[in-house]
Amino acid sequence: MRFAPTEDEVMVEDTLDRLLTEMIDAAPRRDGEPPAPEPGALRARLGQLGLWGGWLPECAGGGGGGARMLLILARGLGRRPVGSGYLGACVLPGALLARAAAGQGAGRAPAADLCARIAAGEATAAAAIFEPRRRWAPDPILVARPDGDGVILTGEKVHVAEPSGAEAFLVSAAEAGGASVFLVPADAPGLTVRTYPAFDGAEMARLSFDAVRLPAAAARLHGPGEGAGAIEEALRIARFAMAAETLGACEAALAQTIDYQRERKQFGRPLASFQALQFRAADLHSEIELLRSVVLGAAETLAGPPTAHARADIAAAAAMAAETGDLVAREAIHLHGAIGMTRELGVGRHLMRINALTRWLGDADHLRETFLRIEEEEAAA
Repeated sequence: MRFAPTEDEVMVEDTLDRLLTEMIDAAPRRDGEPPAPEPGALRARLGQLGLWGGWLPECAGGGGGGARMLLILARGLGRRPVGSGYLGACVLPGALLARAAAGQGAGRAPAADLCARIAAGEATAAAAIFEPRRRWAPDPILVARPDGDGVILTGEKVHVAEPSGAEAFLVSAAEAGGASVFLVPADAPGLTVRTYPAFDGAEMARLSFDAVRLPAAAARLHGPGEGAGAIEEALRIARFAMAAETLGACEAALAQTIDYQRERKQFGRPLASFQALQFRAADLHSEIELLRSVVLGAAETLAGPPTAHARADIAAAAAMAAETGDLVAREAIHLHGAIGMTRELGVGRHLMRINALTRWLGDADHLRETFLRIEEEEAAA
């Protein structure tokens, strides 16, 4: 599929690339790692330029750029493995907050306020959806029990991305009428946050709720009648962003590999002159082109109504991204030879990031199962 960016979108791409180059060049090297800007500083700069939350709707304080803007930002950040925390600190919580801000519930005002500050790079929140021993099941077991004019949360959440510095957690919970989503302050009594490193070194957390009491009206972002739909939509948007970020990582890994093979010589000739290596690079290029087409198609469907076809397209894009991303990143390391294993070179960071994403939002098998389930449901309807 062809993607013809508008003049404004080209300007956004160029601005993002220049900003990342500037901040990476100014960043110090730490422990042999490739230089990377401090995430908070990067978030603030992108927020000042209107890019961090540029994809969010205007009613929630964003720029109204939608799926195409999300594609540009996630893909651009994927090309530079700088640990921005974009998906965990902006995309997943932003999707939950934006839907609440557009609704009519009592949580509309606090959702709109927090979402606007996230879009501006002034605050972060973290979504707590997944639970222990349940893989990526979106339906919560954590219980929200009525208690007078409030609710009490009891249970655990895992794989909570970007917990440090989060102002609040967006927590899915089971109520009598179905799944709900609550806004829980990070300093709420009874809430315990245990952090641990993800595959790529990013921070994740396990949350324990020991009778955490909340005022139901103000804290409930999505009630039992809409919570499941809000969670499904947020995960769909996050998985699309995961596919876009993976596409950017694949493009960067292949470009870095080709540049290296043009410079590195063996037997008096550049590695790029050997036909066997040319064929392997061509195979990777073909895989990336196929992934690019699927991701661009998913961007078009995400911009439209959430039909079964659109949901299937996004699940397919995420599944292909998980599989293709792992293949391309591993091959990029292999085609570099032993130096590809070094931390200083940085090509391996693409593999670590891609694997971290699939461990957080769903691996290729799970996403294929999601695609097949949607197709079966549509066929049976």
